[in-house]
Amino acid sequence: MAKRLHTRKKRYLPKGPERNRKKRFKTFLDETKAKTYAESLGLKKYKVVKSNYGLSKKFKIVLE
Repeated sequence: MAKRLHTRKKRYLPKGPERNRKKRFKTFLDETKAKTYAESLGLKKYKVVKSNYGLSKKFKIVLE
């Protein structure tokens, strides 16, 4: 018996920029990691906010 089902349909799905997918923000598990990432990008005015998606414990960078 074949292990993979429905692989033919997957072959025809677009995989590039024509997929029309919304860009998602980068999230971090630790507040200090988010701060170091923002400083590495050279951001001056930012704040680290806890993302409020259900029971999420992740942080995101918001520009001020």
